[in-house]
Amino acid sequence: MPAAELSTTQPQSPASLPVLIVGAGISGLLLAQHLSALSVPFVLLERDASPATDRGAGWGLTLNWSLPALRELLPPALAARLPETYVDRALTVKKSPRFPFYDLATGEMKGCGPVLEPERVVRVSRRRLRDLLATGLEVGWGREVLSFAEEEEECVVAHLVGGGTVVGKLMVACDGAHSRIRQALLPHAENHLIPVGAMGLRMEHDPEQVKSLRALDPFFLHGTSSVNNSFAYFSLLETPDDPGNERGKYIVQLVVSWPLVEGFLGRPTVTTIPDTNRARLTLIRAIAQTWADPFRQIALELPENTEVKPILLDDWPPPRDFQTTGRIALMGDAMHPMAMYRGEGANHAIVDVKEFSEHVLPSLRQDLPSSENLRGLFHRYNAAVVERARPGVLASRRACIDAHDWVRVGSPEVPSPLLTPRIMRLRFDEGS
Repeated sequence: MPAAELSTTQPQSPASLPVLIVGAGISGLLLAQHLSALSVPFVLLERDASPATDRGAGWGLTLNWSLPALRELLPPALAARLPETYVDRALTVKKSPRFPFYDLATGEMKGCGPVLEPERVVRVSRRRLRDLLATGLEVGWGREVLSFAEEEEECVVAHLVGGGTVVGKLMVACDGAHSRIRQALLPHAENHLIPVGAMGLRMEHDPEQVKSLRALDPFFLHGTSSVNNSFAYFSLLETPDDPGNERGKYIVQLVVSWPLVEGFLGRPTVTTIPDTNRARLTLIRAIAQTWADPFRQIALELPENTEVKPILLDDWPPPRDFQTTGRIALMGDAMHPMAMYRGEGANHAIVDVKEFSEHVLPSLRQDLPSSENLRGLFHRYNAAVVERARPGVLASRRACIDAHDWVRVGSPEVPSPLLTPRIMRLRFDEGS
C-alpha cells in the first residue's frame, strides 16, 4: 500500500488519518515498510533533500540479535534481498566477523569475539540497507518538521520548515540522536557529552594495499594503544565486486578517537578536534605515529585530499519512568542515542519497531484509539524500550570510556562492555 498523500488537508474521518513518521533512517523506513504491509496509512517525512545526502563518514552496521525481528518485519520479498546489503556478500555466507581487538602500540591481538555461524551476525552497509528499506516507499524528501501541535486530543499536526502542515492520528519521531521532537517534549533533557574526541574517514585501497588488514579480519577490527590510550577501528564498507563500485577499490572506514585529557600526545592542553580538514589529517597522522604496523602505515599513507569528518560522541539514556504524552512516540536514536562502541544502535532501533508493532499497532488497525487508550499503548511500548535500551546506552558509554583506558580494557580481569558479548537484554550495573 502506498503512503498517504503529503497533504495539508485533514481527512474528514479521524480514523483515516495517517501515522506521521518523522525521519527516513533505519527505524523510520522499517516502520513504514511494516505499516505498508499492514495497510495502515502513513506519511514519511525526511529532512534530507534526497537519499544521496550523506551526513556521516559512511557507516557499516553490525546486525546480530535484531536479525530475527528484521526478517519478520520486512515483506518476504525484501527480507530475501538482505544479502544485497552485506559489506562482503561472497564472504558472509562462509564466515562471520570475529571483531579482533589489538594493542595498537604493539600490534598484538589481545582478544577476539566468539566465532558464530554465518548470518547470525552480519556486517551491512548502512547506505545499502537504507536503500533496500526505501524500496517501494513514497518518502517526503526535503520535508523537515519544524514543530508540532496536538489538537483537541484527536490528531497531531506537523508544521514543516518553509511552510505547510501535515495531519496525522499520531506521530512517531525517528529523527535521530538530536531529535527536535524529543527536545520539544523534554526541553531540559540534554544529551550527555562523552569526554572523547573522534574523527572518521573513508579510505580507498587496491586489493594488495588492504591485504594486511583483511588478514587480521576481513570485516572489522579495533584496538587501543597501551602507550597513549588512542583508539581506532577499521571497518569494511565495500568490495571491488559491489554494484556501483566503479573504481574497483576496497572502501574501508577508519575511525580514530582519543581521550579529552591534558597530556595526550605530550601536549599540555586538551587535544580537541581541529577546525580544518588539513589539521584533522595532521592529527590522525600524529596519533598513528605511535602505532605499530599495519595500523601505522595505513594511516600515514592517507592522501592529502582525504576528507576527515568530526564525530560528536554523546548519548541520552531514557529515564526509567520515561513516558510521552498525547500522540507522540519516539523510536531509534530519537529514543536512545548511544555511542557506537558496542555497535548496537541499529539493533535497538529495529527491535523498537518490533515492540511498537506488538504494543501499539493492533489497536490502530481496528479503530482510532482515544487519547486515554493511546497513552496506555504508549506506556507499554515506552516501558519495553526503556527496559531494553537504557542499559544498552549506559554500557555503550562505558565501552567508549574504556576504549580510551588501556589499564581497564587491556586487562583480562576487567570485563569491559567494549569486549563483552552483544545481547538484546543486557544487565548492566549503572555504577560501573
